[in-house]
Amino acid sequence: MSNELITCPNCEASFESKFCPDCGQKRIDKHEFAVGHFFGHIVHEFTHLDSNKIIRTFVDLVIKPGRLTFDYLAGRKGKYINPIRVYLTVSAIYFLFAWGALATAGGGSAQDNSSRQFVIEMAKRKNVEPTVLAEKIQDKAGKYAGTFRFASVLISGLFLMLLFRSSGRYYVEHLIFSLHFYSFDFLAKTVVALVFLTETYTGHTTFIVARVLYYVLAFVYLLFALKLVYGLSNGKTAIRAVAQSAFEFVLFIVVNALGFVFATFLA
Repeated sequence: MSNELITCPNCEASFESKFCPDCGQKRIDKHEFAVGHFFGHIVHEFTHLDSNKIIRTFVDLVIKPGRLTFDYLAGRKGKYINPIRVYLTVSAIYFLFAWGALATAGGGSAQDNSSRQFVIEMAKRKNVEPTVLAEKIQDKAGKYAGTFRFASVLISGLFLMLLFRSSGRYYVEHLIFSLHFYSFDFLAKTVVALVFLTETYTGHTTFIVARVLYYVLAFVYLLFALKLVYGLSNGKTAIRAVAQSAFEFVLFIVVNALGFVFATFLA
């Protein structure tokens, strides 16, 4: 590479070296746009430390209940992705397609809603087709539900703080547990949604079994995670796991209901 003077396309400073001394932008080299270099860069990204960190984070999240929270609170943060990034990534995937699929499975699809009397009446007042209004409500409901779901994570952290008030932990420590648990929960529900979407091939019974297994798995996961992070006896942990599961179930219903209520009135 020649050391000719160039102008940085990022900050417009002049420099001759490989990197801009002002902003650190790398000098553009046409070789980087070669196919071989491009795919080499992709391989590098997948084998880079951050990629290993991503894999480690999600493997431990799925098969080691509570491990991410336990290590994070113990100060071992470097080998995992930040809890909020994990949550935002998984929740984005969930609300992009899984939420709508599960809403359809529960009889809350746009097609189902278009035949409801209140939607038909609203459509008449707005002079639109019921199907158009129902699709608009469905779309907005998903967005509102995503916002309310994040709020429910904050509330869940408060409930954990109440359940484990004798632990002496700060609210943020309980919140980190909630972020990790919700991330796992979204992944599990996404799998259930995939089973529903392939129901034509797998059969309706398979979907029902998947839903039942989800509830069992979510409780067992929560039980083991609470045990590892808070270190209480099996009996005390089980009681708190039941209370937390019931609370999360109520929150789930409230969040979805609020999503549809807001979407309906603001459609």
